[in-house]
Amino acid sequence: MDEKLKRLTLSIPEAAEVLGVSKPLVYQLVHRADFPAFKVGSRILISAAQLEHWVEAQAGEGACMPNENT
Repeated sequence: MDEKLKRLTLSIPEAAEVLGVSKPLVYQLVHRADFPAFKVGSRILISAAQLEHWVEAQAGEGACMPNENT
């Protein structure tokens, strides 16, 4: 196989970079029931595919975007 294997998971620093947020914020998100993180031993990993779906769901809800016109 000549193709590189696509990584299925991200570390906290990698998820922070992908999301464009700080590592402490990702650690806070890990404690949310709807955030796609899990532990393997002592490591916290984030599912790359589920993270993409989570972001789309958050964007659909307009979770962090207050209406400036009100």
